[in-house]
Amino acid sequence: MNKLRALFHPIMVFIGVQIAWIVLMAIWINWYLENNLSIKELAQKLRPDLYTAEVEWLILFEGCFLMLLILAGVYVIFVYWNKQNRLNQMQSNFVASVSHELKSPLASIQLYLETLKYQEVSKEESKDFIEIMLSDTSRLSALIENILQSSKADPKSMELQLQKVDLGKFLSEVVQDHKRQFEEKKCEVDLQLEASPLLTLDKNALQMVFNNLIGNALRYSPTGSSLKIHLHRTGRFWDIDFTDQGIGFEKKDMKKVFKKFYRVQNEDTQNIEGAGLGLFISREIVKNHKGKLKVASPGRGKGSAFTVSLPVSRGLTV
Repeated sequence: MNKLRALFHPIMVFIGVQIAWIVLMAIWINWYLENNLSIKELAQKLRPDLYTAEVEWLILFEGCFLMLLILAGVYVIFVYWNKQNRLNQMQSNFVASVSHELKSPLASIQLYLETLKYQEVSKEESKDFIEIMLSDTSRLSALIENILQSSKADPKSMELQLQKVDLGKFLSEVVQDHKRQFEEKKCEVDLQLEASPLLTLDKNALQMVFNNLIGNALRYSPTGSSLKIHLHRTGRFWDIDFTDQGIGFEKKDMKKVFKKFYRVQNEDTQNIEGAGLGLFISREIVKNHKGKLKVASPGRGKGSAFTVSLPVSRGLTV
């Protein structure tokens, strides 16, 4: 089925039509030269020494070559237009997604502030409201940070603020920061630390990566699922695996998930908010640490595993 779709892709149809047109034009030119005696007679009269039967094929060859050049130019224009059209569509989707993602926490904060202002609430309720608003504020902050990072001309050149970080302790703190979200989603977290390496990292940048991966796991997993976070050493790297029970990926999507503005489009994701920036930014941050960010999934509906690999050379095990 996929091969059939590829065969009828607009570009393939366009190329096929153009090739057919060139072949038909070549046949017509050959027929015209063979049957129009006035051209032959005129050529023989003007320059009888130059006119031979081979001239007909030379004219035919030049005509076909010219048409091929025209075809190549039209094809380049078509590809450029197609690329720009896709980029414009992705940017439109991005603006719509960001607008929606900004509105949700802002509406939540406004609702709880109005409740605190106009209604009598207990001290416990006030505390819960403040916790929710702080969580929404953190969500807004993370989204804005992703947008700012992605707006840089070259994300690869972002400057890292390096410091010594106890990776095991740091991971535990990040998980603790998401405690309320885990409770709301009834998500069971299994944090496994085989060691606690001391690495030279940009703590704020790596926190953005871990927040994005945990946020995605919660966003794309059903209520009552589990998330396993496993820190272990694999050869020359410290690997942090984030394995969820979410919607998973098809093979074709796994090749694109780290692209800027890309979001998986299917019935499982149509009602889930997202800007298509988190994984793009996360991969650039990890790459700037000389590491890797990979994804694996057995298939749609079967969960996924994201692995952050940081080189052992960045520190010593403690």
